[in-house]
Amino acid sequence: MTMLTERTEDYLEAIYVVNTAKGYVRVKDVAAQLSVSCPSVTEMLRKLVSLRLITYEKYGGILLTEKGAMTARAVKDRHDTLVSLLKLAGVPHDVANKDACVMEHHLSPVSLEHLKQLVSDLESRRAHKMALKVT
Repeated sequence: MTMLTERTEDYLEAIYVVNTAKGYVRVKDVAAQLSVSCPSVTEMLRKLVSLRLITYEKYGGILLTEKGAMTARAVKDRHDTLVSLLKLAGVPHDVANKDACVMEHHLSPVSLEHLKQLVSDLESRRAHKMALKVT
């Protein structure tokens, strides 16, 4: 498998997020999601097509291929895990989101699995404490 750049992963994640929210993706949606220009998006789409991560026709919609969707979900999962961990540590959501964007590209699968377990454990403890306070 080709190693993807941080930028490529960011585009795949953006396409995935927009598609999840809207049910379709256009160049302007990705541009808005990433705060970049439409020509920048078009340039990256060509690369993603060549990597067989998306299908796209000029002036048409953008679709993730099976491989692209798998990759995008993995990036989104890393991002969400890191946001959850940082928020559990008391980091404000907007800061946690920005920091997760930087960190998500440098996390090994082993570390990710351990962090997921840690987040799950911490969230369970928090829920248990909340339940005890209610009773």
